[in-house]
Order: sequence, then C-alpha cells, then structure tokens
Amino acid sequence: MNKQLIQKTLLITGDLFSIFIAFLFSLLITFEYHKFSDVSVTSLSSFFNPGVSKFLGLLVIAIFWYQEHYVKRRPFWEELLQIVKTVGLILLINLGVVLILGKGSYKVLVFSFWILLIFILPVIRITMKRLMSAFNLWQRDLFIVGCSGASIEAYKLFVCNKVMGYSLIGFVDLFNDSNISLKNLPAKILNGDDLLSQIKSNHNCDVIISLTNAELNQNIKLINYLQHKCTSLLILPDVSGLSFYGAEVEHFFGNEQLILRMSTNLSKKFNRIIKRIFDIVVGIFILVLISPILLIIAASIKYTTGSNVFFLHNRVGKNGKIFPCIKFQTMYPNSKEILEELLNSDVEIKKEWESCFKLKDDPRVTTIGKFLRSSSLDELPQIFNVLIGQMSLVGPRPIVLQEVERYKDGFYYYKMVLPGITGLWQVSGRSDVDYDNRVMLDEYYVRNWSLWYDIVILFKTFGVVLKRTGAY
Repeated sequence: MNKQLIQKTLLITGDLFSIFIAFLFSLLITFEYHKFSDVSVTSLSSFFNPGVSKFLGLLVIAIFWYQEHYVKRRPFWEELLQIVKTVGLILLINLGVVLILGKGSYKVLVFSFWILLIFILPVIRITMKRLMSAFNLWQRDLFIVGCSGASIEAYKLFVCNKVMGYSLIGFVDLFNDSNISLKNLPAKILNGDDLLSQIKSNHNCDVIISLTNAELNQNIKLINYLQHKCTSLLILPDVSGLSFYGAEVEHFFGNEQLILRMSTNLSKKFNRIIKRIFDIVVGIFILVLISPILLIIAASIKYTTGSNVFFLHNRVGKNGKIFPCIKFQTMYPNSKEILEELLNSDVEIKKEWESCFKLKDDPRVTTIGKFLRSSSLDELPQIFNVLIGQMSLVGPRPIVLQEVERYKDGFYYYKMVLPGITGLWQVSGRSDVDYDNRVMLDEYYVRNWSLWYDIVILFKTFGVVLKRTGAY
C-alpha cells in the first residue's frame, strides 16, 4: 500500500469515526428531549438502523471525496469553511425532509447530529493528521520553483504550517540567480534538471510555481509537464494589493484567456446589513457572557484607585466621524501631565511614542491597568460601542486624529467601515507589528471582507489574548 493510499484511508476512517461520535451524542441529546415529550424512544430506532447510518456516512464521504479533501492540502480555516458549507447544506436539506414528516424528535435528532458533526469532524481530522505526522505518514514532498521573495513567502505559508504536512525538498532555480537569503533556509537549491529527475521517480509530491509573469511564459512547457507528473501543481501569482478573496475564475469557451471577476464585498448593502446583524447578535451574547467579569473589573478599579471606572477617548470612526471609545480606566488621573513631561525629557521615549503612539513601559499606567492591558481586558467595554453602532466586533483598530496622517492613502479604506474591537492586526502580532504593516493589514481586511473572516478573526483573538501576544 503506497503512502497516498494510506493517507486517504486514514482520513476517511477519521471522518467515519466523527460521524459515529456525532450519532452517539445526537442520540443522547434526543433521548433527553424525549423525557419532556410524548414521543416514544422506539420511534427513533428506524432512523438509526444500519441502512440509514451507512447512507449518511457514505453521503458525507462521497461529497468530501468529490471536493478532494483526501488529496488536496488546504489551509485549516479554508478547509473548515468548506466543511461548514457542505454540512450546513446537508442539514438544510435533511431538515426539509423532517419538516414533511412533522415529528419534533426527528428535528432534534437531525439538527443536533449535523451541528455536532461540524465541530467534531475538524477536531478528529486534525488529530488524525498529527498522528500520521508522528509516524511519518502525512508528509508529502514539496518543490518550490523560483528563488524570490514570493518563494520565501510560499515556504512560510506551506512548509512552516505543520498541519499541511509538507516536507520541502528544495527551491528550484531555473535561471541560476538564486537569492542569497534562500541559502539560510533548511532546503537545497536545485536546478531544472534536478527537479525533472526527482519528479520522474516521485509522483507523490506537490510543486509550487513562484515565478514572475515573464518567467511563467518562458516555462510553459515545463509547467504543463509538471501538471501531469505531480499530485498538485500550485501557481503563486506575481500580483499583490488586489482583493482576491471571493474572486471568481471565468473562462471563454475555446479561449485560453483567464478572467478574474473581482468583488468589493463591503460596498454591497446586503453584506453591510449581514455584518451589522452579526455584530448585534454576537455582541449581545458576549455581553451576557462577560457581564460578571465587567462587574468584577469595575469594582477592582474603583477599590484600588478610587478613580473613574471608565475612560472615554475620542477616536476616528466610519466616514471620519469622531466618537467616544469606551475603555476601562488604566491610567492615573494626571496621565496627560506625566506624558508631556516624559516626551519633553526623554528623546528615546518621544521616538517610541511617535512610532506607534504607545509606550511599552508606560509610567502612566496603574498596577491593575498593566494587567488589564496585557490581557486586553481593558477593551471589553467597547462592546457597548458595538451595540450602539459606533464600532464593529471586527474591523480596523480605532485610531486617534494624529494617526490619520500616518495612514496616508490607507485612510480611504479605514473610513469605509466601522473600527473594530479586534481585527487582522490584533491577531497578527498587535504591537509587535510595525505601523506600515498595520495599515496594510487594515487595508487587506476591508478589501477582502467576508463574514467567515470575521468569525475566524474572533476565534483567533481568544488565542492571542490568552498568549498576550504583542500586548502592552
């Protein structure tokens, strides 16, 4: 049995196990429901007979097989999105059938099964991939054709992501002009002949083409050859600064011309309404969840410092309008005077302040304020800004007027949306990311917005807060 067949077999086994576990838990939930209904438990036995179970299992596996989940290596969040879409669609169809039957017990069973599967399947799939990695069964050889900055980016995205399971064989230099920086990476620099000889004996490998447009045109024959010899051929386009997320690929019949249909998602009123509904629904849920924490923090600030619990700071919002951003008070009452004195007396501190409008060791911050800042708990009251409609859960970090100049052309994108409690910058390192990259991340978010991006960023925020990455 070759390695690729073992990978497929184990991934399918993991997915079948996920279906089995989801069945068990949904059955338990349904039995609990029966305690408060007049429907007999035995009426469900027909739904759980081997024939129905096998059909559902095979249906899910067949769809994932068609989507090439067991062959293609995708980033975790993109694979999860496809799982959510697929299972969600089956759930809607299945619920439609159940509504015709008209039995509440079936509704509980069907809904709980598919919802549980959305959560269980990705966890077991990642676990299976990690187990295969531990036994050297998940690794797939990878060649990166090209020796440029984009090649290094491909290395970071594919090789450094251990869950994707790539083992880099080498960078392929077709033009004998390899970038010296590549030599510091743990991989060989090969030539075109080396690539061809290794591909002939190793079909279970992926190739990433990282060339300029001119170089691509010079090597069309090689690329067409590689497409038929490796498991997957990926091309990294030599473009940046465009909104590719959600772009559609279109073709004219009988013509090789490729068309990308771009979309500006947040320019559509429907998408803005969806984002606002998401903010309100999730915002209310979060507020209920964190209410005890808000009360404890407020009492602690009042008891330890005797100062105001909240601090209102003017920030720039949507369309450039100024709004009061609500935060927990983390500074001494005379913080403004302390800052002025520091900036006038210390050149290094003045330089640090002008670079990002923050100080790493800020003497204005109280003892409890340092904890609140490092854990990002000082920003929890901004949930009220969200519910009022001045902020969003996810968006560019709200800036002060002095920062508008620093944003330059990026301010055009910034003022298109509501600023957010969290955002792409916050989950990418926060204060460890320099200001220019922060602006770039804000631009990227606005140009490539999707509801899925908001959900992913919110999930990632929890990890960042727990690790206290770049917070001070």
